Amino acid sequence: MNFEDKYSFGISQGRLTPSLELQRFPSEAWQLEFHNASSLGISFVELLTERNYNKDNPVWSEEGRKEIIDLCLKSGCDIYSLCIDYIIDHSLLGDLDHSTTNHIKNIFCAAEAVGCKAVIFPLLEKSHIQKNNILEYVKIFKNFSKLANQHDLKIYIESLLNASELKYFLKLVNKKNVGAVFDTGNRVLESENIYDEIRALGNYIHHVHIKDKDSKGNNVILGTGLVNFKKVFEALEEINYQGKLNFETTRGVDPLKTASYHLTLCKFFINEAATK
Repeated sequence: MNFEDKYSFGISQGRLTPSLELQRFPSEAWQLEFHNASSLGISFVELLTERNYNKDNPVWSEEGRKEIIDLCLKSGCDIYSLCIDYIIDHSLLGDLDHSTTNHIKNIFCAAEAVGCKAVIFPLLEKSHIQKNNILEYVKIFKNFSKLANQHDLKIYIESLLNASELKYFLKLVNKKNVGAVFDTGNRVLESENIYDEIRALGNYIHHVHIKDKDSKGNNVILGTGLVNFKKVFEALEEINYQGKLNFETTRGVDPLKTASYHLTLCKFFINEAATK
């Protein structure tokens, strides 16, 4: 089976147009990214809601969501996932006034309205999940799972937990619509062997963020950092991974040329792994 049959690729918002920061809603030309993605053969753009509420982000208005849907119809892009960066700066655990929970509820409504299938929860910084608070997060995500089901959404958890801790957490949550994001760049800074982590997590991995980082933690061009993508795709092949692959990559000097190179590199190693 070749890559066309097995995988589809996405790319995070802000990666296909010049912008000041990587993880930022590209307000200057966000519409163009859907056409750019389609022209490269990338199937979807992973939507982004920022660390702080931005009323100008189109997911927050009926008119904006209609524009996203129309752009996808015209460009041929799918609508698949949305990443909730808000929780990075607003704790899910210290949510005494329920403002973060209410934000999540609004996200679920917006995600359903625009046609998303999955929402990404980056449990980092203010919402950092770690060994000593796993049980608190189990309760939170059992509740979120029920809410997500009402909107026909899947929940994918991005964290810095190691494979055994993450499996423990997901086993305790024990919900079919809750799974893991495996972020190759983030994990390579935390683990001596991310390839064995992929094998250990197996079908708990529901979504993959493709990224490379150097030893200083910088997001770099794929193949120039610490991640061995040959081994990544061999491990994904071994666990028969069937999910999406989303580029959360650096833009380089020319965002489209960089994305095209990244796509070519991944396709090469996917086919190598499939024929090994």
